[in-house]
Amino acid sequence: MVLIETMLSDKKDALTAVLLISAVFLGFALSADLPALHAGFLAADQATYFSIAQSLAYDHDLEYTKKDLIRYKERFWAGPQGLFLKRVMTPAGEKLYFAKSMAYALFAAPFVRIFGANGPIVFHALLVALLLLMGLAFFSLHNRPGLSLLRIMTYLCASVAGAYALWIAPDFFNLFCVFTVLFLWLYKHRRAEGGTADAPPEKTPGRKSWSGRWTAFLLSDASDYGAAAVAGIVAYAKPPNVAVFGPLLLWTILKKRPGKALVLILVFTVSFGALFGTNVLLTGDWNYQGGERKSFYFSFPYERPELTFDTAQGRLMTADGYLERALRPAKFVPINLFYFIFGRFSGMAWYFFPAFLALVFFFLGRKTLDRWLLLAALTGEILIYVILMPDNFGGGGGSLANRYFMGIYPLFFFLPGADLRPKRLAAEWAAAALLIAPILVSPIQAAHAPADNAKRFPFTCFPVELTLINDLPTNTNPAAFRQRWGEPLFDDRFLYFLNDNFNVKHREENGWWTLGDRKAEFILRTSAPVKEIVFHVLNNPRLENKVTVWVGGRRKTVTLGPHARAELRFPVGPGFRVEPARMYRVRIKAAKGSIPYFEDKKSDERRWLGVFFTPELVSP
Repeated sequence: MVLIETMLSDKKDALTAVLLISAVFLGFALSADLPALHAGFLAADQATYFSIAQSLAYDHDLEYTKKDLIRYKERFWAGPQGLFLKRVMTPAGEKLYFAKSMAYALFAAPFVRIFGANGPIVFHALLVALLLLMGLAFFSLHNRPGLSLLRIMTYLCASVAGAYALWIAPDFFNLFCVFTVLFLWLYKHRRAEGGTADAPPEKTPGRKSWSGRWTAFLLSDASDYGAAAVAGIVAYAKPPNVAVFGPLLLWTILKKRPGKALVLILVFTVSFGALFGTNVLLTGDWNYQGGERKSFYFSFPYERPELTFDTAQGRLMTADGYLERALRPAKFVPINLFYFIFGRFSGMAWYFFPAFLALVFFFLGRKTLDRWLLLAALTGEILIYVILMPDNFGGGGGSLANRYFMGIYPLFFFLPGADLRPKRLAAEWAAAALLIAPILVSPIQAAHAPADNAKRFPFTCFPVELTLINDLPTNTNPAAFRQRWGEPLFDDRFLYFLNDNFNVKHREENGWWTLGDRKAEFILRTSAPVKEIVFHVLNNPRLENKVTVWVGGRRKTVTLGPHARAELRFPVGPGFRVEPARMYRVRIKAAKGSIPYFEDKKSDERRWLGVFFTPELVSP
C-alpha cells in the first residue's frame, strides 16, 4: 500500500492510474459474453430493468408487449424471471406496463441500443471512471494523490458495492447519484477546511482552462443546484434516497440563505417531478409500484395466446396498502436496526465494512455541522427502511447483502475527517479478505447464489435476520424455502434451510437427511402454539454414530447404531414472534456420514447421508 502511494505521488500519475483502471473495466464490459457468464439467466430484478432499458431504447415507451419478450429472449434465453408488470385499463382496452422505476433504464438505454446486452455494464464503466475521478479530487484536497485514489478504490472494492457494478440493476447507479450529490455539495466546504478560501480563485487574464472552469463551478452555488437536480433523480429512482437532499437543504437554511433554499427546492421538485410526469405520460399513472401489479415467473403474459396478465404464473406485488400490511410493533425497530448492522445476510458491518469503520472514525474525529447533517440523513434513511419495510429492508431474496444500502453507503464516505491513514485502508482490506473475498473474486457467481458467502465461518456465528424470513437470500433455492412435511402436508409449519448441509427431500420421504457429517441449520416457522418440539431421528448404516440436535440454546445428543431410531424432545417457549408466526432456530449434525451405494451392493442410494429427521410439534 505504501509502495502504491509512493508510485502515485504525483497527481498526473494518479489520473493515469484512474484511466488505466477505467480502461480495464471498459474492456471487460465491451468484450465479455454476459449472457454466457449469466448462463442466460438474470437473477433478482435484473431482467425487469434490462427489459425496461430495451423498451426505452427501441420503442421509446414503457409498454410491455410480446415484442419486448421476444427481444429479451434474443439476449437472455432463460426468464425473464421476476418480471414486474402492471395492468392499466385505457379507453382502447387493457395495456401492460413495466412496473419498476425507469430512472436507471432511461440513462442505460442509449448504451443498450449501441452495445446490446453489454450496454448496462458499459454504462457502469463510465460511472466507475467518474466515481474514481470525484473521489480522487475530493480526498486530494488534504492528502497525497496516491492515498486518495486508494481511498476511493477501497470504498468501492473492499465492500460489495463493486460487485453491484456488474449487476444490470439500478443499485450502482443509485450509489453514483448519491455520491455525486454529496461531492457537488461538500467539495467547497471541505476545501475550506484546509484553509482555502470558499470563493473561486481570482480571475487571470486569458482564457480559463477546463480544470479552472470546473473548479469554479464546484466552488459556486451552481454546484449545489446541480446536486439538487441529481437528488431529484435518485429520489424518483428510490424514494427513501430523498434523505440525501436533506443535508444540502438544511445547511442552506441554517446558513440563513432562504432565497437559495427556495431555488434548491424548485430545482429538486422539477427534476423529481419531471420523471414522475414522464411516468404519467407513458403509463397513465404516477406510481410505478401501485395498482394491479404482479411479478411473473416461468410463464409470461403474451408468451402464448392463452397466457394473459390473469393466467400467467404471477404473484401480486402491489404497493397499494403496503403500510397497513407491513408495519410492525415498535419493539421490532431496535431488533431490525441490530440486524441492519450485524445481520448474517445483510449486515452493514460485514458487507460494507468501510461504512462501519467510517462511523467509528466519525465519533472519534472532528465533528462539523455538515457531518452531523450527514449522520442525521443516513440515520433517517436507515430508519425509513427498518420501520416502513420491516420485512424487506435488505432488498428481497435475490439481493447480495443489502442492495438498498447502496443508496446510503456514500453518506458514510463523506462522514469522517478527510485525513487518511494507510493503516485504516489496510484494516478495510483485511476485513474484506476475511469476510467477502468470494464475492469480490466472483461477483457474477455471487449474483446467482447470493446466500453462499453467509454459509461459511465466521458468518455462521452471526444472527439470522428472522424478521426477513420470507426474503432471505437462501430462499432462492426452492429446496430450502418453506419446506413442508406431514401426511397430508401441514400448511401451518415450514422449514427454511440456512445452508446446503441437507439432502433434497424425496417425494416419498416425510423428513430430511442431513448431508454426511455436516451440520444442517434451519428455521422452523409455525403459526401454531408449541410447548415441545420432538425430533424423530434415524441413523445411517454407521456404527456408534453420535447425533446432536440444537434448538435455540439447548443441545441434546444421542449415540445410535446402524439404522437405529430415537426421539429427542425439547420443551420450548414462544420462540421469536412475528405475528402470527413463531420461529425456532435448529441445528442437526451426525458425527459420521455414509453413502450406501458404495457400502451395500443392494443399495441404489447415492446420497451422502447423515441423520434422517422428522420434526413433530406438540401443542399446549
